[in-house]
Parts: sequence; C-alpha cells; structure tokens
Amino acid sequence: MRKGIKGLFGVLIVVSIILSGCIVTPPVDLGQWVLKDYWQHYILSEHYYTYSYLLYPGYNCDNVKIVVSCSKAPSYGFEVWIMTQTQFNNFVNSNVVSVVDHFTVYTGNYTFYSSAMSPGGTYRVVIDNTDYGWVETNWDGYDDYCRFDADIYFHIN
Repeated sequence: MRKGIKGLFGVLIVVSIILSGCIVTPPVDLGQWVLKDYWQHYILSEHYYTYSYLLYPGYNCDNVKIVVSCSKAPSYGFEVWIMTQTQFNNFVNSNVVSVVDHFTVYTGNYTFYSSAMSPGGTYRVVIDNTDYGWVETNWDGYDDYCRFDADIYFHIN
C-alpha cells in the first residue's frame, strides 16, 4: 500500500511540475536597446534644424526608437526625420526634403519606433523647426523655438 501511495504521489508531483510551467526552457532573447546619439537640453530656434551623427544599422538591428521629451514647442509642432545620407546631402545642398520616416512633435513626451533603416545603410536623424517639411512655421517675427531632450536607440537582437 505504501508503494502505491509513493508512486501516486510521485506521479502527482511530475504532473504538477509539467502543468505549472516549471520545466526548464531555453531563454528567449528579446534583444536590447542601445543608445546611438542624443541631444540634452537642446534649444532649436525657428527656421533651424539639427542632425545626428552618422548612423550605421547593422544586420542585427531590427528597429529604431527615438525618444523625445519636449518642454516647449511651437503650437504647430516640429518634426523628426529619418533620412539616408543621400537624402540628407540633398536637403543640405538644395533644401529638398525626402525621408524614410517622419514624426511630428509637440510639447510632451514621445516615443517613436521605425523599422525604416536597412542594415548596411547610412542614415541621419534630423530634428527640424523650418518650413521645409510637412509642418509650416508662422513667420510672425517671434522665435517659436523648441526645447527638448532626444535619444536615438537601435534595437539589437
């Protein structure tokens, strides 16, 4: 009788372990976010733009995250662009705007995700407070500047 109880008790333990999910499984690699560039306490006057260092996503970069914390923005907002180096050169040389992705920022906290960067490419993130993109300034003689912190991260898996 004791052997039967011990056997049944052993089977119950094994079944409860299986049902509780306590079986060892290999960990799932969720990757990590790696800081690539940032702006701290940046003030960008109306009709000006700023840009990141060159960004080189590798084969293991599957996403880009741009975090913006804006304490002051014009009522019409300002823009964040992701450009290839060629698009950036065209913008600098002839004010032609072509982007792989863009976002509009107002006062507040924002997190933008983009999978628009391809491995092996060369990119820049541009923060724009001009009339060249989708948002138009109001040209009222008052400097509608923006004040922000921004971080650019690559998701590496």
